[in-house]
Amino acid sequence: MALARQKSLKVAGILLLGLAIGSGAGFLGGLYAAQQAAQFVLYDFASRIVHQADDAASQFMKIVRTFDHVGPDFCSDSELASMRTLLFQSSAVKDIGRIRDGKLGCTAVAGRFTSLPIMKQPAMVSTLGTSVYTPVPLRMAPGQFGTIVGMRSVNIVLSPTLFEGLRREGMDFMVLMVNMRTHQMVRIAGDNIPVQPDWVFGQRHLRAANALLLTRCSAKNSVCVVTRESDALIRDHNEVLVTSVALAGALLGGGIALGVVFAVTLRRSLPQQLRRAIRKSQLSLVYQPIVNLATDQCVGFETLVRWRDRDGLPVAPSIFVAIAEERGFIHELTDWVIRRAFEEMGALLHSRSEIQLSLNVAPSDLTSSILLERLDICAAMEGVLPAQIALEITERSTADLATASRAIQELHAHGYHVHIDDFGTGFSSLSYLHELTVDAIKIDRSFTRTAGTDSITATILPQILFIAHSLGLQVIVEGVETESQVEFLRARGRAMLVQGWRFGRPLPAHLAIRYLDQQD
Repeated sequence: MALARQKSLKVAGILLLGLAIGSGAGFLGGLYAAQQAAQFVLYDFASRIVHQADDAASQFMKIVRTFDHVGPDFCSDSELASMRTLLFQSSAVKDIGRIRDGKLGCTAVAGRFTSLPIMKQPAMVSTLGTSVYTPVPLRMAPGQFGTIVGMRSVNIVLSPTLFEGLRREGMDFMVLMVNMRTHQMVRIAGDNIPVQPDWVFGQRHLRAANALLLTRCSAKNSVCVVTRESDALIRDHNEVLVTSVALAGALLGGGIALGVVFAVTLRRSLPQQLRRAIRKSQLSLVYQPIVNLATDQCVGFETLVRWRDRDGLPVAPSIFVAIAEERGFIHELTDWVIRRAFEEMGALLHSRSEIQLSLNVAPSDLTSSILLERLDICAAMEGVLPAQIALEITERSTADLATASRAIQELHAHGYHVHIDDFGTGFSSLSYLHELTVDAIKIDRSFTRTAGTDSITATILPQILFIAHSLGLQVIVEGVETESQVEFLRARGRAMLVQGWRFGRPLPAHLAIRYLDQQD
């Protein structure tokens, strides 16, 4: 409390000094700080979309390398089967087509054509030689339009929801395919934001039409991303900053300096705040029920970590976990989560051997000896069976297949289970899940959201369920929120576990235990 009071007095002194010169200059300083903070947020937003676009481009090039030939098996039954298999494994692609002599011979979804459609001229050809067709009426979804990307004798239908999972409230984005030689660009996803090619290729920020815009281009592919946030929302998001500095006032130079220092300090202080919070146990855990769809019985919980910064504002796990990874103290965060989870839920697990607790671990945790050592110690102290603990890893953790496989084998040797989290959002595929010998996959909520709808992506979920079942993998479906989604999943006729608000929101430990008791 004394430290917080001391900081408040320092801020008050600075504001009183600025008041002597004029509140107008202070108001400008606050606006400048808000703009700086907004630029940082927009850049992070654009970077995530560029990363997703690079993943999609990798999937596209894999498809091109596989099918770009003109041999006798063009559009044969075997080639169509291979195309459908690769389609099921891709999160970015909704159909694969084969072209010969400028005509579309077949697609993975529609099969062979008796009357070969003639391919129209592309809207643009990128710097790397990729043809872009948009908007194109889709044969696979009558009445719908989409974006087709092609190279030589192969084209693909780009997923219309590829970037939607990254969308942020109050912000717009636009994904462009570009040709930097000809200064051409074509929108392939997102909102329609009017911009000039020179500005896009320059990768700068600007203010236009009462909004802040920022662009970033991929270093690997012919893709640029534009992000935008309105001035009104920037002021709303930074209302305390702008109002406080405006009312207090400051010298023009001092006000701008104060705003910059505040924005930079806020951005740079998060790692220090997080590290201090871990060491002082100022984070918290909640537990979301995992339910057997066939019996409606709770069979386990996923452990989720929550944190509020020094101002009491919640920080998204995707942000502070990324900070811990980047700054090299993710092991401390994971270690804290494991110890606290066993402290809060150990007695329950000891008394209910059928309940399983899932813990999320980062890619670097997977190969750390500290992880296995901490798990063994905590399990022994609380009398918990290793089989009651499941470690959830992301698809990014499996990028190095050999290393991941060895780590998973060692965890299995100690009795722990391993699940692939958010399946379908990364670049892994069902084809090598069997090699990793994981115990289950958790299907990402972006697929669940389309269950029971007329969306073209709704066909992907049953195919994942079928192939996962054929590989002997347990399936956990995330993000189940509506009764129609429940009915859709039950109609599949396959054993699976589900997780989502329809069955229970994340709960503190004592309420999670009460939830289980009430269900009994």
